[in-house]
Amino acid sequence: MAGGDKYLRFVIYAIDENSLVEQGIFAAMGMLEENNVLYPYEEKLQKELSKWFGKNLVVPGVIRNKYGSVTPKAISWFKDSAQKHISKMRSYAQILENHEYRVKQIKTDRPGKIIYEDDHQISAIPFKDTFNKQ
Repeated sequence: MAGGDKYLRFVIYAIDENSLVEQGIFAAMGMLEENNVLYPYEEKLQKELSKWFGKNLVVPGVIRNKYGSVTPKAISWFKDSAQKHISKMRSYAQILENHEYRVKQIKTDRPGKIIYEDDHQISAIPFKDTFNKQ
């Protein structure tokens, strides 16, 4: 992206044990699913959203190293041009907020060392000051 463009990330107020930054809402939704606490209408919406993202968003292969382990510090950001994706993320955020998770959208033009990029997103290893420049 050109200089000055923004990247967006949706997070909850909990630190992810792998990346050591605030946890993304895909991971938080996974916790709700595992705990079987979604209401029936939320389960339906979550399945629709999951299916949509499965068709419209690549899971970056670079997040896994050659041994299949997760690159611990890499986090993903949406490009600010990915408006449809961002809109769908807000639906995920609403589900989380229904279960008393505080969700925030963060922006940066300096996400870190980019190790993956496609039309909708990047994955980056944050610079030490990435989260101080939002």
